[in-house]
Amino acid sequence: MLVASVVVVVAFLAWLTVARLPRFTGVVFVALALVAVASLTLAAVQPRAAVEARLLLFVGVAVTLLVAGERQRRALGDTDDDGRAGRRWPYRIVVGLALFVAVACIPGAAWDFNDEGFVPSVQELGPLPDGLAVRSAGGDLECGTGRCAVAYPLVGRAGESADQVARRMWDHLVSVGWPAPDGGRSCRPAGWLLDTRETCVEISTAEGGARLTLEGGRPFPRYARARGPEVSRLR
Repeated sequence: MLVASVVVVVAFLAWLTVARLPRFTGVVFVALALVAVASLTLAAVQPRAAVEARLLLFVGVAVTLLVAGERQRRALGDTDDDGRAGRRWPYRIVVGLALFVAVACIPGAAWDFNDEGFVPSVQELGPLPDGLAVRSAGGDLECGTGRCAVAYPLVGRAGESADQVARRMWDHLVSVGWPAPDGGRSCRPAGWLLDTRETCVEISTAEGGARLTLEGGRPFPRYARARGPEVSRLR
C-alpha cells in the first residue's frame, strides 16, 4: 500500500506541472487513485499476484498520464503556451520511469528470479492448530541451483506419535488450500502469471519424530532437468 500511495502522489505532482485545464486535475487524481485501488485489490484477491499488481500499478500510472496529457493538448489546441507544458521535465521523467519500470524492470526481474531458489516462510503455512508447532529456530538450510530447502522439527502434543503429528499437519494444510499430499509432499505455485516458481512442503517421520521441509524455487521438472542426479540432495 505504501508503494502504491507514493507512486500515485509522485505521478499526480508531475501532472500538476503540466496541468492547464482545472477540470482535468480532478479527473487525473481520481484515475490515479483507481489505478492504485485496482493494484491493491488484485494483490488482495490473488495474494500470489504481487508481481502482476506492481505491473498494473506502473502501467496504469503511465497510461493515465499519457492519455490525460494528450486529451489536454487536443482540448487546448495551439493555445497551450506554445506547447511548453508538454515539455515540462517532471512530467516526462515520471512517465518515462513508469514505462521503464513496467516494460523493462518488472518483467526482467521476473525472468531472472524465476530461475532462483528462495526460502519459504513458515508463515505461509497459516496459523497452526492447537498442539502443533514448528520449531523454526535453527532450521537446516540448503540451497542448490534454482531451489532452496529448509527443514524444521514438527512437534505435537505430549505422547502424540510422529505419524499422528504428520497427519494432523496435512489435514491443516489441505484445509487452508494446499493440494492433498502425494507421497508425503505437496506443492503449489508461489506466484501467479509472471512468477512461475513453486513452494513445496514435505513431512517425514524418520528417526521417531516428524520433520517439516519447505522448498522454494523452480517447478520440480524444470529444476530436475537443471540439476540432474544432484537433485536428490534436496529431497
